[in-house]
Amino acid sequence: MPPQQEASEIPDDQISIEQRGDGKIVVRVRSQGPEESRLPDAVFSFRNGDPQYAYWLARLSAMSQPK
Repeated sequence: MPPQQEASEIPDDQISIEQRGDGKIVVRVRSQGPEESRLPDAVFSFRNGDPQYAYWLARLSAMSQPK
């Protein structure tokens, strides 16, 4: 069985991360491929206390830092 792809391997240009007013983090992974056969984007949400919440909050902070 091939190893699972780590979330950190998803390029920044393929995802958008936002933190809503209630603290929830929403992660959208853009679908790829020809427009006529492209699947909808994958959308995930995380609340404080969810196992991946801290990871996505840190990644949002890192993406917000000027380069």
